[in-house]
Amino acid sequence: MNLTPNRGEGGRGPWLIWTGIALILMLAHALSFRFVIDDAFISFRYAQNLVDGHGLVFNIGQRVEGYSNFLYVLWSAVGLRLGVDALLWGRIWSTLAMGGLLAMLPGIVRQLAPEVNAHRALPGKVAQMLMALTGAVACWMLAGLETAFFALFTVWAWRSALKRQSFLAGIAGLLLILTRPEGPALAFIFSAWSLLPSDHLSTGHYGKNRKKWLGPILLVTGMATFFIWRHSYFGWWLPNTYYAKTGDLAGQFKTGLPYGLGFLVWYGGGILIAAIVAVLRGGTSLILRRDMLATLATVIIWSVYVVMVGGDMLGMHRFFVPVLPLLLTWLTALLSGTSWLSRPRSALVTLMIMALLLLPASFRGKERRLISIHMSEANLAGWILAGDAMAKHLPAGSTIALGPAGYIPYVTGFETLDYFGLVVPEISHKDVDFAHGYAGHEKHDGGYLLSREPDFFLIGNVDITDGPREGLIPVLAMEKDIVIDERFGRNYRMVSLPVGDGKYLNMFQRQPQP
Repeated sequence: MNLTPNRGEGGRGPWLIWTGIALILMLAHALSFRFVIDDAFISFRYAQNLVDGHGLVFNIGQRVEGYSNFLYVLWSAVGLRLGVDALLWGRIWSTLAMGGLLAMLPGIVRQLAPEVNAHRALPGKVAQMLMALTGAVACWMLAGLETAFFALFTVWAWRSALKRQSFLAGIAGLLLILTRPEGPALAFIFSAWSLLPSDHLSTGHYGKNRKKWLGPILLVTGMATFFIWRHSYFGWWLPNTYYAKTGDLAGQFKTGLPYGLGFLVWYGGGILIAAIVAVLRGGTSLILRRDMLATLATVIIWSVYVVMVGGDMLGMHRFFVPVLPLLLTWLTALLSGTSWLSRPRSALVTLMIMALLLLPASFRGKERRLISIHMSEANLAGWILAGDAMAKHLPAGSTIALGPAGYIPYVTGFETLDYFGLVVPEISHKDVDFAHGYAGHEKHDGGYLLSREPDFFLIGNVDITDGPREGLIPVLAMEKDIVIDERFGRNYRMVSLPVGDGKYLNMFQRQPQP
């Protein structure tokens, strides 16, 4: 991946310095969220089992693809093999991935509007700063998942398509496929794009590139190999997570539409307003360029997919992060057609106005609250207390059933059944009407879980209290089919486990049967 700037950026030194400044600001922005996602530990458990010689499994001996990030799992295993904490390893490399992404943006701005920006550095710097100011990107950079890697590969594939480098588009596309289940869609969009005539290269020049089909051939061959391996290893063509989170298109749309509209309110609306003003101020010729239209079409196609798949119940618009660099850089290219980015003072004013549009989402609103709720003791902070106590006090070889299938299974190593079917195909392949409104958390089957007779059930999203609970644990809607089953009342009794600081984990333990 050649990130070297051209003469329009004033040489390698200033380009690297400005990229570093933008990355530092993004890192500071990311640290302000203090966010780690529980799902990251699902990937880490697969990586740990791989390092320990058990293969790509969540529960030893059970081949279920309960992750959605194959390449990230493998890279996490490399860190664990080297003795580095999995979360720290992921955060370090995610930061480097975002650095690589930022480094590519100035060249992409020039590629989108070469006649305007051939010898200008300001628009590229503005694109980098807009990324650093975007809370969704910053938040998910350090969350522990593959989001930064997928965004990097998306931008690399996009850059390759803009430069009509079909071979590099094929490589980047293959990395997209190996990183996320949605990867094939973006991979084929950018691969096909790389084969189109360029806006500023002559047809004759482009037609002499006889190797342009190597990229698509590599992409198709690599994808076929990966899918054949997946089917032979796990028994399905798609990850089990896909089946766990989909299956009711109407229900998915019911949660996906508000998710998409929320993104439009907090990010898309401001970008749209700025784009309209830029067009009215002279950007009409730019927006009609083939590559500009194709970029916007890619963002729209992705947004429709996000809505149809149901969005995400987690905060800060994770599913839109891969295309936010495209959207913000597209906007910067459009703004470069006006006088606003021609001089440092006007560029600074433009950047300040965009900051007023982008930054509020980092500090207020539903999405920001969801991040705070996830980190609270009602969620991850409590799950960490519970997992550490269970690993210390419960017998080795215990089996557990629970909703949050990340940190607790990772730190305990216990055989785990999750309520929503991420690692339980018998649940993920059920036909269920999505009625609860929790994206990706609709499928459940309490009867099946009880038939497996786990040693412990964690009810109430993991119940942590200041003392042993005396009454019943409040039950979530998706757990009702467990507790109303007569087998649960007959075979399980509530117990309380001290977790430190005078707090207790309340759960249900299977009783010895006569």
